[in-house]
Amino acid sequence: MSLLSVLAFVVVFGGLVTMHELGHFTIAKLNGVKVIEFSVGFGMPLIKVTRGETQYSLRSIPLGGYVRLAGMDDQESGPRSFNSKPVWRRLSIIAAGAVTNLVLPIPILLLAAVLQSGPVTVLQLTDQSPAMKAGIPLKAEIVQLDDHPVSDRDTLRHIISSGGGKPLKVEYRDPSTGHLVQKTLTPEVIDGAYRIGVGTTPGGGYDLPKLVGTSVAGTYDIIKGTLGGFGAILSGHIPGGLTGSCGPSGPIGIVRATVAAADAGIASLLTFMAFLSVNLGILNLLPLPALDGGRLAFLVVEGVRRKPIDPAKEQRVHYVGLLVLLGFVLFISYNDVIRLGVPFSQLLNQCAG
Repeated sequence: MSLLSVLAFVVVFGGLVTMHELGHFTIAKLNGVKVIEFSVGFGMPLIKVTRGETQYSLRSIPLGGYVRLAGMDDQESGPRSFNSKPVWRRLSIIAAGAVTNLVLPIPILLLAAVLQSGPVTVLQLTDQSPAMKAGIPLKAEIVQLDDHPVSDRDTLRHIISSGGGKPLKVEYRDPSTGHLVQKTLTPEVIDGAYRIGVGTTPGGGYDLPKLVGTSVAGTYDIIKGTLGGFGAILSGHIPGGLTGSCGPSGPIGIVRATVAAADAGIASLLTFMAFLSVNLGILNLLPLPALDGGRLAFLVVEGVRRKPIDPAKEQRVHYVGLLVLLGFVLFISYNDVIRLGVPFSQLLNQCAG
């Protein structure tokens, strides 16, 4: 695990937390609520800057953050306090962080798609595959197959699979010299189809409307899959059980996944960042004390009753919920420690079945 990979985790997770808190911050400001502090991280402050009425701080533990609003957890009152606002305004402020995390994957996936557009570029080589034996390098841009131009990954696959295993002349641009190189290789049956053993970028040029549509669809798929994953956790239908390879991960597991994604390239890292953002958004919407979803649940009850809930009682529920949540984090972190002896790629394969 390189220092650069660890830095990637800090940037990815810190960036998602910052955007989450920025959602709360922005909607609070728009609703006229005083923001006392905007913090990224917990623990000892590393940097503190005050601008206007708000203190902005960067703290030593990069595993979360918070926005401290006047009147939310203290006795401050007045027209700019959180509790002085109508229920619907308070609901919008609390929900804003999670909603930001659910929308954020669209531009993240768009950036990943743009980075993967353009030439069809080799990102992965299957061990002992025809492409590896022929000496095709990583980052090579595949230009032609048997004199047929290759503009996207689908064209590449069609030409290879329709050839019936006959030798192919591959023309590619060498990443180290920029020169065009030709190699002849024979496709082999891999996973039930003729292939040459390369993983490539999608290619296809920079069709922005298409890329936006793909990013929106990709975000929907991640949300759908994540909801299914949470449903499996709550129903107990996780392959291998709660402590198995597909069980929930804590900070250690997230670090490992981020490092693996970073090692696979910037596009993979961005895709994982989108996945993690959705997970954070949905997790925060669960109606659990100490999470945004818990506060939303209390506000819904207040709206139905048309009467505020005793703040002291609500705080006690949140404190108990926080203790339970910390206990769960310790539990899944213990599972992460147990899994450290298993290569991360093997864990993924086990989870995939």
